[in-house]
Amino acid sequence: MINRKYKWGYLLVILICIAAMAAGAKYDWVITDTVYNPKSFFGVVFEAASWIPVYAFLPVWGTTMMLKRKGSMGSFAFGSILLIASCSAFTYMICDHLVAREFMRRVNPYICGIIGGFASAAIFLLMRMLKRPVIRRIQAVCGFALMYMMSYLVVIFSLKLVFGRDRYEDIITGGEYVFAEWFRPVFFSSGSSFPSGHTAAAMGIVILLLLPFLFEFAKNLKLPLFVFCYGYAFLTAYSRMIMGRHFLSDTAAAILIMTIVFIVLTPRFEKTYRRILLKE
Repeated sequence: MINRKYKWGYLLVILICIAAMAAGAKYDWVITDTVYNPKSFFGVVFEAASWIPVYAFLPVWGTTMMLKRKGSMGSFAFGSILLIASCSAFTYMICDHLVAREFMRRVNPYICGIIGGFASAAIFLLMRMLKRPVIRRIQAVCGFALMYMMSYLVVIFSLKLVFGRDRYEDIITGGEYVFAEWFRPVFFSSGSSFPSGHTAAAMGIVILLLLPFLFEFAKNLKLPLFVFCYGYAFLTAYSRMIMGRHFLSDTAAAILIMTIVFIVLTPRFEKTYRRILLKE
């Protein structure tokens, strides 16, 4: 049902990605060389935060464990650790990216921990206001998000081992880096440009496409959510080229692969959430 509702959007995205990969086969270097600007504020910000969506369910999942009516102390403890640790880790990694690009002087782990603590408290208090049926539906989304994240880690990083393409930024700085077309695998090399890990992680935002099928408030938001999710993914793709970390075909392949993964996993989610609705 879910895939059927988005089928024309999927088709458009797949065609765009295939066309981009075809264009990249000939113009990858020219395109990245034209847009390259590692001091771009837009590029730096997206580099720092665009990887979060595929992991964003972790603090929410931890909170649902803490709020289980019949949960044990063990699940409460694990949930609280997952909530606080993930929020603090997100903050630290964002700051670390900004330091690497010289937008910050240094990372203060104590401040990151404090910010993570405040974010954790805010998430917990907001989730505590929700009714049990809503929390059960959120748990279903988190279960799907976990499958999606595991698929991302296995598929994307396996392909990086196979293709092993050198990054534009590394090539122009010298050393033993050479440009290679995306369709020519370089097995187990030191390169890791194809496909784009950041863009694939940004595709975690497509989890939001499940909301209209679970929550009444999002029932009529299918098109806006689709445009928002893929708009974010395409902006991330563009930012990766600006930073010289990826070529056009790297980012297009990441969006294409994670779209296919989403389509494949969605029927499994539908079985899960139907069972939850029947319980209600």
